[in-house]
Amino acid sequence: MGDAVEVEHFVGGRALIPLAGPANRQGRIAADHIFGRESVYRKTQGTAITKVFDLTAGMTGMNEKALKRANRVYEKVYVHPASHAGYYPGASPISVKLLYDPTNGKILGAQAVGAQGVDKRIDVIAVAMRAGLTVGDLGDLELCYAPPYGSARDPVNYAGYVASNAMKGDVGLCQAEEIANFTDEQMLLDVRSEEEVSGGTIPGSQVIPLDELRERLDEIPKDKEVVAFCQVGLRGYLACRLLTQKGYRCRNLVGGYKTYKMVVGMEEREKSMKGEKEVKGEDVWDDSGEGKSALGLPAEKGKDEVRVVREVDACGLQCPGPIMQLKKAMEEVSIGEAVRISTRDPGFVEDAKAWCESMCHRLLSIETKKGVYTATVVRQGGEISCATPKASSRNKTIVVFSNDFDRAMAAFVIANGAAAMGSEMTMFFTFWGINILRKETPGMVRKNLIERMFGWMMPRGAEKLTLSKMNMGGMGTWMMKRIMRKKNVASLKELIESARQAGVKLVVCSMSMELMGIRKEELIDGVELGGVATYLEKADGSHVNLFI
Repeated sequence: MGDAVEVEHFVGGRALIPLAGPANRQGRIAADHIFGRESVYRKTQGTAITKVFDLTAGMTGMNEKALKRANRVYEKVYVHPASHAGYYPGASPISVKLLYDPTNGKILGAQAVGAQGVDKRIDVIAVAMRAGLTVGDLGDLELCYAPPYGSARDPVNYAGYVASNAMKGDVGLCQAEEIANFTDEQMLLDVRSEEEVSGGTIPGSQVIPLDELRERLDEIPKDKEVVAFCQVGLRGYLACRLLTQKGYRCRNLVGGYKTYKMVVGMEEREKSMKGEKEVKGEDVWDDSGEGKSALGLPAEKGKDEVRVVREVDACGLQCPGPIMQLKKAMEEVSIGEAVRISTRDPGFVEDAKAWCESMCHRLLSIETKKGVYTATVVRQGGEISCATPKASSRNKTIVVFSNDFDRAMAAFVIANGAAAMGSEMTMFFTFWGINILRKETPGMVRKNLIERMFGWMMPRGAEKLTLSKMNMGGMGTWMMKRIMRKKNVASLKELIESARQAGVKLVVCSMSMELMGIRKEELIDGVELGGVATYLEKADGSHVNLFI
């Protein structure tokens, strides 16, 4: 009984699964029979979970290797959503792999990895398996939703949608391991933005952002099978739907570039363990003496020990604070010296990688311990070449039309982040957006009656702005600012000042100022006046142009 016996696996065949839950139920059944009660054991699913430092890994049903051993026909999908609504603080990525029978949609197994929320997703899928539900049923499950706990489309729903879309024939699936065997009859299409692509792509891919795909169809040959991909799969799916309707043969890379990187990383680690000399990927190391970094990649041989000369504690800062602190610290150290920075922002892991690639610095390691992410970065320069063009060659512009507090926050968060990435950022303020830059106490300004009335009706400066939604007579705005202080999020005034210090150009539309009766002496220092030509000239040379 219990751990000492083989069991019938719920998916099929026999298995040895030493888990406490099944053992306990088997003991209960034995007791039932001792007292003459008929009781039957209903097979084992193998639902299990473990904690590995700050990550949780869970599973139910058979994994891929077990299905191969059992000669079962299966298909798999990967999804990488957030553990709860991304706009609510504390969300972290969760990766789910769902295995199912492509002939009937029967769920064969699932695995998930993440910092939080893994247990409840695996539990839901385990119950769905036991109840005989299919992947199509997963999309219909009505699960708890509130921003601190989940999303309107839960990761379980999301996995079900992706699998059922494939079963319906809406899109063909391409697995990451297939790419190594591609022929000249196939092409890879990266539909992410240029900013995302600068952080890495699959070798040999053609880049056409999804928003430009309809206008650039003539660049895609119809005699080849197209495999589209984005970061996690959604835009790749949309691209495939568009291409299929235009007569192309297209499949979507399951789980996108994120899954591809994981698969390639695992293959290369296996090669390294087999003693192969050539290992692709990023050269990173730590000072553990083991030849492996916190990223699990092989260390570069023959390098002198790197000297960390600056320690930065950014644990109290939210995005883009940590990246801004990293940029500032890197400017204060010499070539070959390193900065070590710590933060509690989970998004910093990917931000640090992208920033280092964009700014041509070397990311030595990223470690995590008790919710703190620590990155070690060495400054490079001189003869060291950069694999990707520096972000400073990619100008960015933002048109700020709104004077809502939340929209103004978003604009300045993006602007500070862009400046930290080395980009030349121009913010063009027009109509209501000009109010963000008004002084609270401008002093005596000569105006006529209409201009003064306009001034009374509009907010005067960053402190007077209100939320676009749920303002509730100012109560919502007060609550939001209180939460920001508690979470150590920089205030709007602080973001405006840091943007100015970082060299962000603040340009105000002179025509809008005239219409609204606003004088330059009412605006904060450092503001430039310009017109539509000024904006268009900046936008023309920009790789990113936003309207907020």
